[in-house]
Amino acid sequence: MMYDLYLTWRNLRTKPIQTLIPTVIISLAIALSTAVLALGSGVRQGIIEASDPFGVLVVGPKGSSQQLVLNSVLLQDNPVGIIPYDIYERLENDERVRFAVPLAIADNVSGAQIIGTNDNFFELRRFSAAPPAYQIAEGRKFEAPFEAVLGSQAAASLGLGIGDQFVAAHGTGPALEADLHVDPYTVVGIMAHSNTPYDSAVFTSLDSVWQAHGIDTSAADDSPGEDDILPPEAASNNLITAEQDFAGTNLTSILVAPTGFAEAGQIWTEFYAGTEAQAAYPGRELGALFDLLSQAETVLYNIGFLVLGIAALTLFLSIYSVTMNRLQEIAIMRSVGGGRLNIFRMVLFETLVITLLGAVLGRVIGYGTAAIFASVFTVQSAIPIPIRFLGDLEPTLWVLTLLVGIVAGIIPAIRAYSVDVVEHLFAS
Repeated sequence: MMYDLYLTWRNLRTKPIQTLIPTVIISLAIALSTAVLALGSGVRQGIIEASDPFGVLVVGPKGSSQQLVLNSVLLQDNPVGIIPYDIYERLENDERVRFAVPLAIADNVSGAQIIGTNDNFFELRRFSAAPPAYQIAEGRKFEAPFEAVLGSQAAASLGLGIGDQFVAAHGTGPALEADLHVDPYTVVGIMAHSNTPYDSAVFTSLDSVWQAHGIDTSAADDSPGEDDILPPEAASNNLITAEQDFAGTNLTSILVAPTGFAEAGQIWTEFYAGTEAQAAYPGRELGALFDLLSQAETVLYNIGFLVLGIAALTLFLSIYSVTMNRLQEIAIMRSVGGGRLNIFRMVLFETLVITLLGAVLGRVIGYGTAAIFASVFTVQSAIPIPIRFLGDLEPTLWVLTLLVGIVAGIIPAIRAYSVDVVEHLFAS
């Protein structure tokens, strides 16, 4: 057996091109499948972990429920629009609600979204017995208008620390100097790393956001009057970028933690039947997103199988061609004592070694590519994407790879096994 492996390795080294080409093709097929599966698994896990602290319902303007969830939970896309503050007050005082968290996303500083909220935000938890998901690591919470708390990633990317000041810009994207607000914010706290997109955000009081957009709340009790509230349709372009969008004490969404699933259903139904706002289940909307992701994964995974089939065919043609070109060599080996089974194993081992080399190289390329894409996606979206070893799928991938090697090598091995010594040894 060891001698057969020695002969196999020697033969492969003598024909590097015939060895390299099928090895690379197999590695690319394995890399595609591995990268797709690892990246898909990482995206799912990252989104699930990022959305864990956000209760059961998200309430916001009528429109796309998926956009509402993506913006409120993952800080992706633009706000759907605005809703009046009194919806939050009703929910906060509703006996079916444990607590509610108001969000006003209207400005940014160098791309980091500024989120107006209140102390309830710091009570968000992954589950009821868990510690708060968002905790202050340095400094304190905001207590007065234009005090800001930075997410851990925002503090690093902006290069700001306790006591530093910055000026916000209108909207959630890059802005011109003319779009900057006048009032500077002062950093009073930096949050601990939470492994969610909110690590890339800046947090301040609702009063800060409202005053930045020209609303004087200094003498108010945070309860807007009828003249202060704009209807949701006022934000017709879905972009919260101008003073008129926040001309009243409005919000972009509300995170709601009901007391139970039955109560959540009742609240959802009431908003569904009403006209002033909508309620969305983050899990349901993210599940629909996962369905789209699964469809893309299926397509790419099937392409991986197609490439693996091409690799098997390439490997078969390579080994069969080499075998046919060395029939006389095989006949000589037989004449000096080499058995049929030794010859059979030697040819089959060649295909298996090439397949295994391709499988190992493919995993290096696949996991490496997935890690690179995950890193880029994390920077762009602020959603952490963990890339983990696919322990539950690796056995299947290895067995499939070995089957490809056996199928590709069995016919050349049989042809070598049946070589007529006399015919090829004394060929004229």
